[in-house]
Amino acid sequence: MPWRIFINSFFILFLLVILSQSSFASEATSGSGYMKVTAFAVEGNKNVATEDILSAVPFRIGSIITPNDVQESLKSIYALGYFSDVKAKTKPFEDGVELIYEVTENPILKGILIQGNSVIPTDKILSVMNLPTGKIFNYNEMDKALKRVEDYYASQGYTAARIMDASLSPSGYLLVTIAEGKIQAIKILGNHKTVEHVIRRELTVKPGDIFNYNKVKADINRLYDMNIFSDVGVMFEPGTKPGEIFLDIDVKEKKTGTVTFGAGYSTAYSAIGMISLSDNNMFGRAQTMSIGLQFGTKQSYYSISFYDPNFNDHNMSFGANLYNYRTYDLLIGGYTTDEKTAGFNMSFGFPIFDKYTRQTITPGYERVHLSTTQPVNPNDQYARPNGSYRSLTYAISRDTRDQTRDPRQGYFASVSISQTNGFLGGSSLYSFEKVIAEFRDYIPLDRSKEHVLAGRLMGGTSIIPSGKIMPVYYQYYVGGQGTVRGITDNKYFGRYFAIGNFEYRFPFIRGTRGALFTDIGDAWGGNSDWPDFKLHAGVGVGIMLNTPFGPVRIDGAYSTNHFKGYFGMGNPF
Repeated sequence: MPWRIFINSFFILFLLVILSQSSFASEATSGSGYMKVTAFAVEGNKNVATEDILSAVPFRIGSIITPNDVQESLKSIYALGYFSDVKAKTKPFEDGVELIYEVTENPILKGILIQGNSVIPTDKILSVMNLPTGKIFNYNEMDKALKRVEDYYASQGYTAARIMDASLSPSGYLLVTIAEGKIQAIKILGNHKTVEHVIRRELTVKPGDIFNYNKVKADINRLYDMNIFSDVGVMFEPGTKPGEIFLDIDVKEKKTGTVTFGAGYSTAYSAIGMISLSDNNMFGRAQTMSIGLQFGTKQSYYSISFYDPNFNDHNMSFGANLYNYRTYDLLIGGYTTDEKTAGFNMSFGFPIFDKYTRQTITPGYERVHLSTTQPVNPNDQYARPNGSYRSLTYAISRDTRDQTRDPRQGYFASVSISQTNGFLGGSSLYSFEKVIAEFRDYIPLDRSKEHVLAGRLMGGTSIIPSGKIMPVYYQYYVGGQGTVRGITDNKYFGRYFAIGNFEYRFPFIRGTRGALFTDIGDAWGGNSDWPDFKLHAGVGVGIMLNTPFGPVRIDGAYSTNHFKGYFGMGNPF
């Protein structure tokens, strides 16, 4: 019957249309073919506006796209950070397809829980994160917040700290786990002569501490200051426990034992010869032992000295020095003098209050004989300087410098008072006290601490009981390398002194550092020729070279139409 044929034909045509539409729609997710986008829709969003979601889609209505384009759009929407899942589906719409995005929103952030922190308080971490609660959680904002936390840790010196995990619960609580970089163990590498314990006792960081670069750097400077290592390296590697590290201290030892022969000439002492034997890492324990002999036409000198920076491993320093020297035609107190001196001293140092503050007690004994062929003023203190002198000095100091050889920041302050003879015995005519104060400051001018302003202020006074004498030999002297450069050595002397030294230190040629300096000062109250205070000044330039024997400083200074050169080990202060 014709109507059956018509119905069958219509039914077949209908099935073909349905199949073709289904096949076309499935192509949106099957990865083959092209499709025209005629509409967009978003499902599942409650807190994120549809317009904000669709703004991340890289194509618009009317675009001809492939399944790969759809996948890229899913990535773009997911990159908004608000969703835990994003899917896409299509259905026929007009002459193309409607592209429908199904999103699963993150929960509302109700709270943040921090675990694993010990050196940075939780309140501070939350403040640094600055991640507001009560709003839909966003992974992008979380990543930025966690990066701020790691950056803050690094700014405080905790450069090994890491975010181990950050997980969001379905109920809206973010759990952040921090590994601050706990030191599981410290390994000492590279030491052959030096006893490992000697290195470890200089370290303030210990196993179980949180790694802090600033503290480790200070420890490295302490190791350098021992003057037995040419290089000190620091590395850390993952420990056997999650979130912990191994700290490796790798040292390169210097050749610390030396035998030196030398000869020279100076305007003060004419020709001189020198022999010295020294070892500043004796028995591998960082102890210093030296024997020196110097001889010449105007001077002979020998000494034996010993110093242990950590005597008996109790953080007490001990030093001893025995010496004997003779000098001829030396200018002291305005007289050309032959001087014979022999003596010894010992020093004992102890920390007090904290690791930066230290007290030192130094007893000493000395016999002095000065003679001159010149007529001596009977009223001059110089007339009776010979005899034995017993002394006891107490000093307290505070040292926050980052290193002692070439400080870049920090300060050093000290006050000392010494008693000579008096209740200690010795020659009864000579009795006096000396009080000396010193302050040094180092100010970095740039972040690398290569440019530094260095300054020193130093002064002293004397207390002489009635009827007693302070010999010229023990008075203060100003002029020369340690006080005011450019002025004749020891030109000014007296019972009082004050000096100021100011330097600008900067990088020079590779491996060297330069300096511009000015010195001012005076010593007074010791002779009728200059009884009153009067400032004397010198200006100059210097350069410090790194040598196998340590830093060597060469200075040239000008003062009152005179130029003088100086040579020494390390900076003058």
